[in-house]
Amino acid sequence: MSPSLLQRAHKGLLKKRWVQGLSGRWATAITPDRWIFIVGCYNSGTTLLRDLLGRHPQISSLPSEGVRLTDSLPRPETFGWQRMWSRCRDEMQIPVDENTPVLSERIRRQWSLALPPSAECVLEKSIANTTRLPFLQAAFAPASFIYLVRNGYAVAEGIRRKTEPRRHGREEFGDRYPIDLCAEQWRVSHEVVSGDRPGLDRFLQVTYEELTDRPAHVLNEITGFLQLPPLGTETTSDTFHVHGVASPIRNMNAESIARLLPDEVDTIRAEAGPTLEQFGYEPA
Repeated sequence: MSPSLLQRAHKGLLKKRWVQGLSGRWATAITPDRWIFIVGCYNSGTTLLRDLLGRHPQISSLPSEGVRLTDSLPRPETFGWQRMWSRCRDEMQIPVDENTPVLSERIRRQWSLALPPSAECVLEKSIANTTRLPFLQAAFAPASFIYLVRNGYAVAEGIRRKTEPRRHGREEFGDRYPIDLCAEQWRVSHEVVSGDRPGLDRFLQVTYEELTDRPAHVLNEITGFLQLPPLGTETTSDTFHVHGVASPIRNMNAESIARLLPDEVDTIRAEAGPTLEQFGYEPA
């Protein structure tokens, strides 16, 4: 079996609930020097950013979204909402209370199976975790948050294109979500982060547009924020595989927005206009 097949088999095993249940009891909880959480809306470039930062010699990245590797962080798909946590937001949130230390211990035990024991900095990327930043800060100290924002027109189109609501029991939507629902998810994502941001100790906001246009500059900004040595320039020169697509680092907003009809652009603007204006995002 080749190393890549071994890695895929290992990752698949870690997603099994019975493995997570056992590891939550007997594995040794990992205790890195710091935790790094990438958050943002779906289709915003978070996977690309995770893969880039995961090349840093002092950063150990989970091989999959952290919510897939633990039984203690709910996912919207469990409630029939693929890439749409705005519709089950209450179920996604986790309060900060007397149970936080116990829950943190269990999650860190389960994640430990996917990480080296000596991990100095652990990097985790889960879109659903955008709903529970206060919990993550309390449960994984010291925590740093990197929030990635992308043009809402492109994001709404991407969410619609990559979802299959009927497969998750949402027959009322047919094969694709309506575009206003996708724009709502983008808008609500930013509203939630904006509401939680004042209570976060370490928070950095960057945009997909900056990341793709000036990747070396943005990565230097991020490593500076994390108080880590910079990444080499060769980090941004490779071809990356994101969601099955091989491509160099480039801004793909134009391709996404070109798929929208004029009335869909109007619908997105009606749903998320003030937030789009806040960032200066246009359908071009």
